[in-house]
Amino acid sequence: MDLIVLNIRKILNWNFIFMSLIATFFGTLSLMNLNDFSKEILFNINIEYLLLDGYICLFIFFASEISKSMLQEEKITRRIEWKLANGIKLKSIIIENTLSLLLATILLLFPLLFIVCINMPNIILLLNTYFLMLCMLYSLFINIIILWIRNMNWFKTIPVFATLVHILITILKYILFIKTENALVLLLFSLVSIIFLTICILCLLNKEHIVSSYF
Repeated sequence: MDLIVLNIRKILNWNFIFMSLIATFFGTLSLMNLNDFSKEILFNINIEYLLLDGYICLFIFFASEISKSMLQEEKITRRIEWKLANGIKLKSIIIENTLSLLLATILLLFPLLFIVCINMPNIILLLNTYFLMLCMLYSLFINIIILWIRNMNWFKTIPVFATLVHILITILKYILFIKTENALVLLLFSLVSIIFLTICILCLLNKEHIVSSYF
């Protein structure tokens, strides 16, 4: 827990505040003229799901940026190799950095989420379940990608790559929903997809792969 607190303190700076303001500004744009929309739009898809997928997209982008001061920095400075060489389990490193990234990004987005809850109180349950579960999974996914990458010049592409993965999964989810009209598709497809992708990368990951990184 102390390491998680240290990770979060490390990113609390003016750049963090600026990113929080940017996220709040662009996130609240989606709430403008919200009352002009009907409860169900675009083939009976509730607007709450569309908004949440947009906020998750924001989470992924900013989490990828925050990761530069966490696991990316540890891999670039070879501290990750030192940890592995000194008997710290890979599982512990992944859990620590996933929780750090999740909490730090939620903190960054807190002003936006607070405004959303005030304007749309009916979305609170989805924020507490669907949103948080996907944010946890994407935090894990981003950290696994960081550990998997060997050519560390590719780190700069992580925000774009992770965001595009989410957009692709979201598009497929709504196509399936339109064809099946099954509400479970909206709730489970993204969760199952990102779990599957994460497991696939984990199967390719080992200590030798992690430490054989280069610029």
